[in-house]
Order: sequence, then structure tokens, then C-alpha cells
Amino acid sequence: MGSNTLVDLRKIDEELFKKLAPTAYSCIDKKNLAKILGVNFNPEPVQLRPGDSLLKVLIKGGKLPPYADELPENVFLEFYCYTVFDQNTHVITEKNEEKVLMEE
Repeated sequence: MGSNTLVDLRKIDEELFKKLAPTAYSCIDKKNLAKILGVNFNPEPVQLRPGDSLLKVLIKGGKLPPYADELPENVFLEFYCYTVFDQNTHVITEKNEEKVLMEE
């Protein structure tokens, strides 16, 4: 991404992630996490351009054992959606207010 790009970062819930994931191209690099999420394992690097969106999953509270097919106790997932914009793009929220975007 160049210096003229902006990134909108939103925390999303698991329900929205599961709704969006089937049509997304998976670049998950952990086999056990891919299995738990029901997406393809694909350790391919990611490069984003304006107009692209990225779903990110963070493992919190510990590590996944190498052959886990479910989350261990006290381990949970957080889901995020990143959308890349050109600096001149304006985003309008549901409340019809301009969304503040963070520069990368």
C-alpha cells in the first residue's frame, strides 16, 4: 500500500465473519485455525490495494495446539475487517456521518 491509502478497521462478530468467509479468498497460514474456521489452509502472503477488504482472525488467551480441531478452554477468537481506500475516498456510515479512517 502506498502513502495515499487509508485503512478502515472494524471489529466484527463471529456471525458476520461466517457470513463473509465463504466468498473470501483464504490466506490462513495455520492448519488448525483453518480447520476450526472451516476455511482453506493457504499460507500465501497478502497484498492489498484500494478497494480490497481483508478479514483477520486473532487468537486470544493462549495458543492453539498443533492438531486442535476446536478451541481450547480460555482461548477465543476476535474478528476484524480491514478495508483499503484511496486517500480521496469518503466513507459514509449508516448514520450518514463521515467515517474517520486511519492512515497507514
